[in-house]
Amino acid sequence: MSDLLIIGAGGHGRVVLETAELEGRWDNIKFLDDRTDVDMVLGHRIIGKMDDYKRFSGKYEYAIVCIGDNEKRLELIKEILKVGYKVPVIIHPKAFVSKYSEIGNGSVILAGVVINTGARIGMGCIININSSVDHDCVVEYGVHVCSGAVVRSMCKVGKLSYVGAGAVVKSGVVLKEKFVLNDGMLI
Repeated sequence: MSDLLIIGAGGHGRVVLETAELEGRWDNIKFLDDRTDVDMVLGHRIIGKMDDYKRFSGKYEYAIVCIGDNEKRLELIKEILKVGYKVPVIIHPKAFVSKYSEIGNGSVILAGVVINTGARIGMGCIININSSVDHDCVVEYGVHVCSGAVVRSMCKVGKLSYVGAGAVVKSGVVLKEKFVLNDGMLI
């Protein structure tokens, strides 16, 4: 069991908190956030501002960045790695992740997700509720696959892309870097 520092106490941070609790591998979970209106989130203390991560690097071995903006999330993950944090993968116990897949540090795999055989998920990705990444896909760094989206077999989703809620990426499609596929679209 270890301590975990969650950077970002908004909606995504709260979802990751609960997922981390369900994993059962964290003794003590705290937040960093720029909010001033609250000091507790779901029973866990906000102990500083988001840019205070350097100050806590000696106390917390693990930290994860939980902000929705793909570029900011990936940039901050790189910064916390530089100051010595270990950046875990957080996987909801009700997700299926093939033992033959790869998940990059700082990625979050939420409830109902399916990651199939041979899929590679890069660092700092959000694979959101009830979405799927089929066999032999490559999802590069900092991608958000939104709720209910389907990335079919043998696709490549470029770095910092956004696959909207309910969107479907057909088998073999290559999405360029920073590609935005809006909610419900088929490509």
